[in-house]
Amino acid sequence: MYVIVCVQAYAKPVVLATFPIPLMVENEEKGLFIKLVKEIARREKIDLKIVLHPPGKAHLAFSNGKVDGLFPALEGHTPVNSAKSVEYYRKVGFVFYRQDLVLKSLKDLEGKKVGLTFRYNYGEELRENKKIRFEYAKDDVLNMQKLGKKMIDAFVVEERSGLKALQLSGEKNIRFDKKVPIFATPVFFAFQGNSEGKVLAATFSKAIEAMREDGSLEKTLREE
Repeated sequence: MYVIVCVQAYAKPVVLATFPIPLMVENEEKGLFIKLVKEIARREKIDLKIVLHPPGKAHLAFSNGKVDGLFPALEGHTPVNSAKSVEYYRKVGFVFYRQDLVLKSLKDLEGKKVGLTFRYNYGEELRENKKIRFEYAKDDVLNMQKLGKKMIDAFVVEERSGLKALQLSGEKNIRFDKKVPIFATPVFFAFQGNSEGKVLAATFSKAIEAMREDGSLEKTLREE
């Protein structure tokens, strides 16, 4: 049960920070997550403003209270007192590898150089494995290019954004095994931990649950 308060009562637009993710957040106007945010704003009559930053700057803007909310938000990457919506997407990660070096499982990655993207959440089991050498890049496309050029042995990334990054990178002979996920983590909207943030979290949760029930959540997050 959600406590519903009219977010239209805010004197200023609700400002949400986000960051580029292939397919999901392409710019302030395009991307599957952008489509979702705009649909929630339409349903709940929210005056919304989206600001796009690099991942680190987006998280910093939220942590410093410069924006009302952050998306996509993941456990361990937002302040503990944040107000959170219900889950709207599940990020499932896989190992992308070259055909000449097949790597699928966490065990396979031990002793290898593995690409990750700054400020992304990969789950503790992966991040805390001391036998894996991690190398970070600023975005998924760059990691795909590094993989194709053999600068890294593998790249761990969410399936759909990974496939889009692969397409954008122009690299060939890169694969992943959909039967062997390496992590799964819920994705939600995070808001400031004050009374306004709690109202926003409740309002977004209400809209997400309604969209889940009528089937439009899945439809909105489906690539056209």
